[in-house]
Amino acid sequence: MRRAVLTILLAGLFIGRAHAFDLQGHRGARGLAPENTLEAFALALSIGVTTLELDLAMTKDDVLVVSHDRRLNPDHTRGPDGQFLDREGPPIRALTLAEVQRHDVGRLKPGTPYAASLPEQRAADGARIPALTELFDLVKRSGAAHVRLNIETKITPASGAETPDPETFAAALARAAREAGLAARVSIQSFDWRTLSAMKRIAPEIERVCLTVRSIELRHHPARTAGAVTVDRGA
Repeated sequence: MRRAVLTILLAGLFIGRAHAFDLQGHRGARGLAPENTLEAFALALSIGVTTLELDLAMTKDDVLVVSHDRRLNPDHTRGPDGQFLDREGPPIRALTLAEVQRHDVGRLKPGTPYAASLPEQRAADGARIPALTELFDLVKRSGAAHVRLNIETKITPASGAETPDPETFAAALARAAREAGLAARVSIQSFDWRTLSAMKRIAPEIERVCLTVRSIELRHHPARTAGAVTVDRGA
């Protein structure tokens, strides 16, 4: 069974289409292609997802980029020398877009637990962390006018200088979605609800999703579950 390819949510809970399913490509389609890359999103579109799920960071020169991690992740990041990082890299917020895109994120680092968890992922050497505008362009070129984008702002109350402040983050994302003509097809989700509050003020027409997480004590080990707790579609 393919793992971590699609997240299936009731669309009645998330995008308001009763009695339908929303098939989300998690981080693009990370079970099959390198996460949060244009290669993964193109694959997700080709296999029929209805929503692309992705994560967002911001560079030093204020460019929104698609990344699950605030810092360069050694589990799938190679430097300009072609070698995997031997430790967690600098925050994306401390690097320019040009510096971020000197790194290759097209292959999992062999021997890591993360690589073992995604045995069907195929490498795409040369893949880069894309700017959000690159993904928007890909979606528009695909002609998939029904496909939505579920975008998570990667920020916490404790992330400090490693992320933009909530107001800056929300304003940049609202501007990008509006300029691309995709505001009606975008949902913003976050565990840090400050960005959602800012988004409500800045762009109330963009759908907002509050995320939460809780721990569950099982018989033999604890587990964590996350979910969307509410959807806000208006001012």
